[in-house]
Amino acid sequence: MLAMDPNLLVVAVTMLGIVSPLQAAPEPPAGDVVVDRSPSDSLTITIAPSTLDAVRKTLGRPGNRAGVVRPRVLVLFGEMDGPLGEVDPLDAPFYRRPQPIRSIPIDRESLFTATEPLRLELGDDVDGVASVPDRLADLDGGFRMRAVLDLGLGRGHAEPGHAISAITTHEFDESAADAVELVIERTIDAEPRVELDNLEWVEIPSPLLTSSLGRPVRHRAGVAFPPEYHDLDADRRFWPVVYVVPGFGGDERGAETWARLLSDPTMDASMPPAVFVVLDPEDPLGHHGFVDGDNVGPRGTALVEEFIPWLERRFRLVPDPSARFLLGHSSGGWSTIWLQLEHPGTFGACFSTAPDPVDFTAFGTVDLLRDRTIHEDEEGRPRPSHRRPLSPDLDHVLMTVAEETAMEHALAPDGTSGEQWSTWNAMFSGRDPRTGRPLMAYDLRSGEIDPGIVRRDWLRFDITDRLRRDPEGVAPILLERVRLLCGDRDCYYLEEAVARLAAELARSQERLGLEATGGSIEIVPGATHDTIVGHAMRRWLPELGELAGRAPLR
Repeated sequence: MLAMDPNLLVVAVTMLGIVSPLQAAPEPPAGDVVVDRSPSDSLTITIAPSTLDAVRKTLGRPGNRAGVVRPRVLVLFGEMDGPLGEVDPLDAPFYRRPQPIRSIPIDRESLFTATEPLRLELGDDVDGVASVPDRLADLDGGFRMRAVLDLGLGRGHAEPGHAISAITTHEFDESAADAVELVIERTIDAEPRVELDNLEWVEIPSPLLTSSLGRPVRHRAGVAFPPEYHDLDADRRFWPVVYVVPGFGGDERGAETWARLLSDPTMDASMPPAVFVVLDPEDPLGHHGFVDGDNVGPRGTALVEEFIPWLERRFRLVPDPSARFLLGHSSGGWSTIWLQLEHPGTFGACFSTAPDPVDFTAFGTVDLLRDRTIHEDEEGRPRPSHRRPLSPDLDHVLMTVAEETAMEHALAPDGTSGEQWSTWNAMFSGRDPRTGRPLMAYDLRSGEIDPGIVRRDWLRFDITDRLRRDPEGVAPILLERVRLLCGDRDCYYLEEAVARLAAELARSQERLGLEATGGSIEIVPGATHDTIVGHAMRRWLPELGELAGRAPLR
């Protein structure tokens, strides 16, 4: 193999990461006359009568007819060739290679009153269509497509009760007018829950959240038991508990993994003697992070005051902070730190890996307090959002922030897509009294940041800033109860925020004369967003075992 100049390699890999079919074409040289000769493409979506009947039944259930997320018809694309392979377009958005998306709102009442098949046009030059790229006529090559009727029932478009078309393939030709038709002909069924001897699924109403949000809201969890839990001769009758908060896109179904680990004889020496409760962190607006927020309701308070007392009564759990532990990764990692700080009288220890930004001056690659836009740096270079490390000094940028928010805008221009940037906005922003939806701290299309919303609404959730403002209250909790690990090659650039939190904690510790008595913050060389989990489990499962073993027998 021929050797390549390292500087050229850096340039080549960087270009591979930031150039994609979704980016705008380069500006023509000065003096050139540009004539747009691309023909308009048509894209017709039909919702079949049988599908409308099923949708009406779904929307007619209590709490489903009205909601903050408006129904939309989406068309999702996936390249037939290239790194995505045989993926289902329903899995969009794709962080490793952004793909085209188109959508248009549909009036909820029209779904109830339609007597004929509903037909919608999402092609070029149709008002109200949100899309990336702007025109279908710019596409060239083969794509798989799937249409989705997103009713706004849950986070994301692949929720049970939403309706979809079959996958259709089409070879787009940018030199000719393409005409594509898709028929939404069936609804998505709920996947059956796995049944295991040491696993139980629970769901109960939340009066607090229902009252706050004006719609029925329920607590959900999967509860996984250690082998001795059902042994009548076991020394322990009341059990410590590990509350697991899943990351973005996860929910209570992750309890299946913990149940299988707890029942695996080869894991006896590794698994803590505790019940694992995997919580559901999802709201129609996204991962709610167990914050008490204006848009997602008092999630943390409802967990602590409603759900945990119920779980303790139902499953013989020790009702003491020394027997309650938090475990989470990514968005779940941020949530566990927040819950530990907000409710120190409830939880005895927190174990967090690769948390979402804990310092808003290092929000991934954005400084929300000083930057003008989330899309570009001061020199106009695209800000990266997702990377794959190739070597200790070299990254392949898979997606930029502009590409990520462009897909979110195409899914829901009002910021209700439930995807990552819209999720953070729903968690941290105030509510717009005119629309009932979250105020936008940044424009998904232009990237422009609204500093007023960030400072008024968001800053209260900045963990480093909270430590800076209240070191006497926050530092002892971090030093005693929070274990935090993050890789220095995190795929979402989360390590810098962790480093800034660690530095601020060190300053507070020295100023106040405090000692670390169990807590720690560590950045692991070479670890990524994914590999940090294995590193953490090897270290933390034994420690969780020791803490669980010391929990009161009651």
